[in-house]
Parts: sequence; structure tokens; C-alpha cells
Amino acid sequence: MNDSQSAKPNQETNAGAAPKKPPSAPRRHLLNLTLAGLPELEMFPTDQERQVALQEIGEEAGSPASGGFWFAIAVIVGTVLTTGYLSRWLLSVIDLPRFVKEMLQIIICGAAFFMVLRWLHRSGTAKTLREKLLARGVPVCIKCGYLLHGLSPATARCPECGTPFSERVRSILVPPGSG
Repeated sequence: MNDSQSAKPNQETNAGAAPKKPPSAPRRHLLNLTLAGLPELEMFPTDQERQVALQEIGEEAGSPASGGFWFAIAVIVGTVLTTGYLSRWLLSVIDLPRFVKEMLQIIICGAAFFMVLRWLHRSGTAKTLREKLLARGVPVCIKCGYLLHGLSPATARCPECGTPFSERVRSILVPPGSG
């Protein structure tokens, strides 16, 4: 009876441990759903590196110590307030019950909030992802995101946009020990 009682906790412990994520797995941020379709996401060598970069970006962007955070808050608040006043004015000329007007105003303001949030999140993330790619040794144009694999080390500009390469990009294009 002692053996069956001692085996039962071990089985429960093993069964409970299976669905847990490994401790090194990065946490996914909800805002990263807005980044779907960015070509820079597909340039990371592994899924793990992509998730780590996205986690770093989420932590940097969500930090109240950064100026970008407060800029985003100001833009979002300004947009929602302006949308609220404009929608109230536009809805005042329509003959609808008060409740319906208030619900429409909430829906319009909510839509404006999420559209501006998505725009802000996507606009700065592409360049930051390019910087993360360069840090991981993936040659990419910092301006347009063109993947620079296979270019000659003698190439001085991006073939897509014409931006001159920085020292960082040149050092990635030139194989180690050949310079």
C-alpha cells in the first residue's frame, strides 16, 4: 500500500510536468500579432532567435523609461480624443437614439485606438528588427530591409535602394580572415 501511494505522487508529478514550456522559451507578446507579414521576421536563422528579438523589442517599447513609449501614449490619447470629438459632432446630425449614438462613438474611438496602436507598433519595429538581424550576423540593408546574402564584399551600396553600407554591414559581408 505504501508503494502504490508513493508511486501515485510520482506519476502526478511526471504528468503535470509534461505540458510546461522549457525555461529558456521566450514569452510571446500579444502586440507581436500586429507584426505578421513583416518580411524581416522571416530572415532570422531560427524561430528561437526571432522570438528572442521580438521579446527584446516588446520589452524596449513597453518601457516607460523610453521616449518612444511616451510619444506613443501622446499620439494614441490625441487620436482617441480627436476621434471622440469628431464622431460626436458627426453623430449629432444623425437622428438616432442617444444610446445608439454613444455606442457608435465608443466603437469608432476603439477602432481608432487599435488602428493607431498597430501603426505605431509596426512603423518602428521593422528598422529595429533589421538592427537585431545585423547583430546576429544576417546582412540586411538597414533602410529598406533588402537581404544582402551573396553580394560581393566590393559592393558599397544596397542594390535595392542605393543606401551606402555602414561599417557594420561591410564587416558582415566580408568573410572573417579575408580582409
